Amino acid sequence: MKTKPAAAALALLLAASCAMRGGGPPNIVVIVIDSLRAGNLSCYGYHRTTSPSIDSLASRGTMWTACVSQAPWTLPSFASILTGTTPRSHGAGRRRNQEYGIPPAAPYLPDLLREEGYATYGHLNVSFIDEGHGFMRGFQSFRCENAGDADADEVVDRFTDWADSREDDGPFFALLHLFDPHQHYAPPAPYDTLFGPDPEVDRHAWEVDGTGRPLDTENLEHYMALYDGEIAFADAEVGRLLGYLRDRGLDERTLVVVVADHGEEFLEHGGVDHGHTFYQELLHVPLIISGPGVPRGCTDSSWVGSYDLSPTLLRLAGVSVPQVMEGIDLLTDPEEIRIIPSSGVIIAPRNLHRPWNCSVLRGGVKTYRLKEGGEVEDLSTDLARDPMETNLTAGGDSTLVDAYMTSPRLWEPVRADCEGTDRERLRDIGYF
Repeated sequence: MKTKPAAAALALLLAASCAMRGGGPPNIVVIVIDSLRAGNLSCYGYHRTTSPSIDSLASRGTMWTACVSQAPWTLPSFASILTGTTPRSHGAGRRRNQEYGIPPAAPYLPDLLREEGYATYGHLNVSFIDEGHGFMRGFQSFRCENAGDADADEVVDRFTDWADSREDDGPFFALLHLFDPHQHYAPPAPYDTLFGPDPEVDRHAWEVDGTGRPLDTENLEHYMALYDGEIAFADAEVGRLLGYLRDRGLDERTLVVVVADHGEEFLEHGGVDHGHTFYQELLHVPLIISGPGVPRGCTDSSWVGSYDLSPTLLRLAGVSVPQVMEGIDLLTDPEEIRIIPSSGVIIAPRNLHRPWNCSVLRGGVKTYRLKEGGEVEDLSTDLARDPMETNLTAGGDSTLVDAYMTSPRLWEPVRADCEGTDRERLRDIGYF
């Protein structure tokens, strides 16, 4: 069943009715699972049972089956999720070895909710999204690990400790970043052997050459089994968090979101990891919202972007959506044919010799731009006919790509303060 505008309007009226009966604004918990491609979740049709807790959440809310991330790596993607704008507009990312953060003038979901009286809590898990990159704004309690140091169980434990320590009953917003599916793939027991990898084989990250090309492609099934084990572990911790909300009587007045910042490649186009192309294995991410005001048991196949999340949550919380946000409220009519762009590829050796610039999606037809020096090449495909993106043809909707890539930036890019960042540890997990 597809979410219809009338159903969404009814849901919003029901939410408003609940608020008038004394429920007040909903709590909001946003769970961003790093490197999680939608296709490896059970509720998205995967052949393994990797996500029973997330599946259950989807059955009680709405699941968008065609959500596209606005970038194939963490910094620009997170910025789009939390500002409701494109990477072109917010400018966060990495260019010519310089990192850029979120501009102070950009709308920022935690800040907007804090201004409306929400208590705000954030636990993030890599230094690209720390205070120096502008992500601390609006948070009363904020913690950012340096290089994915906190496993999902620790993230959930710290959140529940914070929630239990609160002295008032007002609404809260929590942003929890579960880093576990990110390479290296090393799930804890029993998830390390759940899908069959040999526990005696100490192999948790792809062997690659200086350009990022994998050297051990024969180990595909081993890495995929470990990756799926990481997903299952993160899913179990999502389940524990949902149980906590039920035990505390918070579930009926809490919006819970599961989304990913980007996906992960496992040789679909000859590469591994992420940050190097705009193919769907890196951009197709899960988006599930459950809670007051959200239609239950709905599956929506509309093309949407992860930058639509902030406008949707603001409306559900009864907060005005800044006009500058480029995403839309997904519980109004998302069926319009609109442009959904993605950009922000790392300019680094892992580009596999293809200098990707951006992709633009409109009505399921995707145009990709490659740009090297003054040479520009546009390719395109219809994802309905070519879901694996193996039959790209020359051309495409170049006008849309030009319009996106030459559009004025909403804010001047802001150089990030990277002092104290441990580059060696980031290199160990695949960056630089």
